[in-house]
Amino acid sequence: MRLTYYDEQVILTIADAIAIDDTQTVLDVGTGTGFIAAGLAPRANRVIAIDNSPAMLDVARDNLAQLGIDNVELREADLTQLPLDDDSLDAAVANMVLHHADDPAGMLAEMTRVVRPCGWIAITDAVKHSYEWMRAEQADIWLGFTPEQVEGFFGSARLAQYGYATLGSQ
Repeated sequence: MRLTYYDEQVILTIADAIAIDDTQTVLDVGTGTGFIAAGLAPRANRVIAIDNSPAMLDVARDNLAQLGIDNVELREADLTQLPLDDDSLDAAVANMVLHHADDPAGMLAEMTRVVRPCGWIAITDAVKHSYEWMRAEQADIWLGFTPEQVEGFFGSARLAQYGYATLGSQ
């Protein structure tokens, strides 16, 4: 299913966007299978991968172990109440999870809270669509987002600077 929606290019795009290097600690919010965490781990000093699903964390744990990745710390937590100190991380990323959040703006604000000043946040998610079946089959709360919604989320998170781009095909 993952390859239907995105491939490894999303990891490269995220890594480039946050200017990640081997001195940094990065947060992967809504880690799911650990796909992004696994891709960022070789570039970062440490990755903290948080998900609200114990079952998904088990999958991520197995995937990371199979890849021999040992600098990813998995944690279970509510994605809008991250168990991390203010300004404690260099960057935070979220891939295809914002549309699962009850409060997307709140999730982004929480990511902003834990990233140090001048740190980076990168989010990839779906552009607004009309595939209603995804609510039942994928547990989607939102059917993607419009540019105006994205700007509103970023603005309400009080980010000093932000921008967005549409990547891939729609």
